[in-house]
Amino acid sequence: MTRIRRLGVALAGVLLAGAPGAGAAEVAVLKSSEVAAWRPAIEALKRTAAGHTVTEYDFRGDRAIAEQVLGTLKGRPVVLVAMGSLAAQAARAMAPEAPLVFCMVQDPVKLGLTAAPGVTGVAFALPVKNQLAAFRMVNPRASRIGVVFNPENTGGQIAEATKAADLLRIELVARPVPSVNDIPQAVRTLLSGDTVDALWIPADPMLLTDATRRYLLTESLKAGKPVYAFSASLVSEGALVSNGPDVASIGTQAGELVNRLAAGDKSRIDVQVPRAELVINNRIAGKLKIAVPAEALKAAGKVI
Repeated sequence: MTRIRRLGVALAGVLLAGAPGAGAAEVAVLKSSEVAAWRPAIEALKRTAAGHTVTEYDFRGDRAIAEQVLGTLKGRPVVLVAMGSLAAQAARAMAPEAPLVFCMVQDPVKLGLTAAPGVTGVAFALPVKNQLAAFRMVNPRASRIGVVFNPENTGGQIAEATKAADLLRIELVARPVPSVNDIPQAVRTLLSGDTVDALWIPADPMLLTDATRRYLLTESLKAGKPVYAFSASLVSEGALVSNGPDVASIGTQAGELVNRLAAGDKSRIDVQVPRAELVINNRIAGKLKIAVPAEALKAAGKVI
């Protein structure tokens, strides 16, 4: 059986299973890829939009799969929820008539995603200055922060962070890498000697695969240096601290937007700003002999 035919059979099964009942709107959650850190947002969206039938579609980072899925949805009365850049771009290109809620997109304006009748979303970034200030509060002795990133994904954010670092008396040591294959060498260089005091994982899709996350966390721990992150899920995996959007709140807000669009709201709905959340891993702090100040622990939404 060919790959496209297998995909078509799988889609047919999903679509039949996900047919909406009377009075419920059909909601298609389009995932650019399966990202574990996004799961709390999806579950929160389902709870908030519980009156509708929600079906998930995983594009697996493949434009061809995105086109195949959207082809089956085209022309149907469906509300699209696009998670990630691939899904958002594909939805706008292939189903421009469908109501759309986008989220987990780093730079929506760059992708042509702005609030308009039938199109809205939830931001996936907090001011980077706030993130760096939180990291410095949790680990005051670390003044040099290393980061690897793909310029196409997070170049704008790193440029903003470089400016903010000067104001916070932090040195940002940035290493742009064009592909996953270039990450190990860049990380080894950053973690060697006294080049940096900590490693920052921004919300760059290239850094968020299971293998890459494990590598960054493991190598940093071996080097005796903490990892700063944008997501609480990374703290549970071994990062010292995260200060970023509360992922569950993104899902709740996306669900509220789905409810409005499904009810026929034709107004221009501004892009929503998620709630910030500071999470600290005190176990990792102890392992790395980092004394987290009492004011940081008090400010944290969660300490594990």
